[in-house]
Amino acid sequence: MSARQSGIARGAARQPPPGRETAASHGLYAIGAAGIFAAMLPFPTLPAPPRFGARNIVPTLNGTGFMFEVLDGYASSWIQQADGSNAPLLEIGCAYGVATIAALEAGAQVVACDMEPAHLQILRSRAPAALHARLDCVAGRLPEVEFRDGRFAAILCSRVLHFLSGPEIDAAVAAMARWLRPGGHLYLVSDTPYGIWRNFIPDFEAAKQAGARWPGMMHDPCDRLPTPGIARYLGRPAFMNLLDPGLLARSCSEAGLQVMRAGFIDRRDFRGLAALDGRENAGVMAIRPPASRPDIGNA
Repeated sequence: MSARQSGIARGAARQPPPGRETAASHGLYAIGAAGIFAAMLPFPTLPAPPRFGARNIVPTLNGTGFMFEVLDGYASSWIQQADGSNAPLLEIGCAYGVATIAALEAGAQVVACDMEPAHLQILRSRAPAALHARLDCVAGRLPEVEFRDGRFAAILCSRVLHFLSGPEIDAAVAAMARWLRPGGHLYLVSDTPYGIWRNFIPDFEAAKQAGARWPGMMHDPCDRLPTPGIARYLGRPAFMNLLDPGLLARSCSEAGLQVMRAGFIDRRDFRGLAALDGRENAGVMAIRPPASRPDIGNA
């Protein structure tokens, strides 16, 4: 997929430390001072996304944080699955669809799923009309949403799992494993404590050392923010469940998937207190083994 085709350009790469990936080393960088989403003309009949003071960051309509127009390497790899695939791709938690639209422009058939129906309305309005025949929008929330087993060539679930409880994460990953066709790829990205949630680092590391299955379970997360202004974009959730590469890999392995890559994601594009030390997000890529049936005990 070329930068011209997708409307986004690749950023300059630098070699990440071992076990770490940068958004620039594998990802796609949004173009323009305000990003490709903000550069599009508004639609007066649709709700307008909230304004935010940093470029390439668009708050969601339902208080679940932000859509980032700078796509990390896992989203980039998911988009590249469009090349030569005759099975659809699935994006869960698509928000306004910056990754979905790029995949459509790369030639994929895409099912875009989000818990907020207004996000899907905006996504469809932003996608070029010529691509609508290859776009299917589904309103739903993990782990309740359901799709046919073996349907998808690749699934992207970015910045969703940290809003779920531990049992919900297990159920969601097991379901996504079922939805993949044999040989299909699952891409997961989540928040870690090592960014905007830095005040929780001591608790996370102590719980992990003590052997807690879900050391990132953080109640009243807005009280942990280093700056109170971000709280208005989060809707004051009762909890967040911060993850790291090992926790994501464990969930995939327990669902019967083969983990191919797991690591921290260096989000140099984050601004201010959202960036810390190159471990701001965690990602994993796992494959459903050919001719196998993933474990559905948690589904």
